[in-house]
Amino acid sequence: MELVVIVRGGGSKTDLFYLNNEAIARLGIRKMNYKIIPLNVGNFEALPKQVCMYRMYREITYEAPCIMWYIQGTKHNIIVDLGPPDPKQCLENRDIVIKRTEGQEPENALRSAGLSPEDVRTVIMTHLHWDHAQGFHIFKNAKFIIQRKEIEYATTPLPCHHYLYYEKNVGKPQFVDYLDKIKIIDGDYQVEEGVNCVYIPSHTPGSQGVLVKTEKGSYFIAGDAVGLFESWDTTPHVPSGIFNNLEQYYESMEKIERIADFVLPGHDMKIFDNSIYP
Repeated sequence: MELVVIVRGGGSKTDLFYLNNEAIARLGIRKMNYKIIPLNVGNFEALPKQVCMYRMYREITYEAPCIMWYIQGTKHNIIVDLGPPDPKQCLENRDIVIKRTEGQEPENALRSAGLSPEDVRTVIMTHLHWDHAQGFHIFKNAKFIIQRKEIEYATTPLPCHHYLYYEKNVGKPQFVDYLDKIKIIDGDYQVEEGVNCVYIPSHTPGSQGVLVKTEKGSYFIAGDAVGLFESWDTTPHVPSGIFNNLEQYYESMEKIERIADFVLPGHDMKIFDNSIYP
C-alpha cells in the first residue's frame, strides 16, 4: 500500500488515500520511479581543476570523466548530454588527451544500461561545449532540447570561447547540421511529468540543468554549472572557471538551492561511487 495525495479545487483541498498498485494503475496515477544512471563516455587525462573551481587549484590537474546521463523510467528514454568527440579528433583539434575504452563508446555505454541509441527519443543538452555535444548522428530517432540562449551564443561566441564550441577541422559546431532535430526552448520547461529543464545561466549563457523527481527527492543534473561535488559543498558554492556573467551565475546557484535535494556535478569521478541514483 502507498500513500497517495490527490489535489482538488485548484490546490485548495487535498485528500489522502492508501492505495495498492492495482488501484493506482486503475486511476491512471503515474508513479515517479525514475532512476538516473551516469554513463562514463571518456575521461580527460589531465583536466586543470580550476576549470571546475574558479581561481582555485591553478597548478592541479585531475582525471575528469565526461558523463552521459540516462533517466530510466521515462516515456521517451531521456538522456542528458552526449560526450566528447573520439580521442583522435580531440588530440588533432584541441591537443587534449581524452581516454576512451571500448566500453566507454557512447553506443556501448548505453547498451550497458539496457538501452540502444535507437530507443532514445529525447536528448537534453545542458550546454553545447565540445566535451558535451558530440554525437548527434548516433541518435537518429531523438529530438534534442536546447536553450535558445545557448544556440545563439554557440553560433557567435566571444573570441575567448570560440574554441569551446567550434571544431577546428570543420569550422563549425556539430549541432548546426541537426537544426531540424532541435527543439529550442526559452527558460524552464517540463519535458515529462517529473522531469524538467531548468534554465541556469552560469557556465554558459544558455546552460540548463535537469530536475528529476524521484521517490527519494529531487535530483539535479547540473552539467558544468557545478563541476565537482566540492564545488557545491564549499560555502559559498564555487563557480566554474569558465563563465560569462558571474552575477547571473550566483543567482543560478541560489535557484538550484531552492529546488534540488541532491546535486549531480558534471565532471566528478566520485559520481561513479554509485551506479544509479537514487
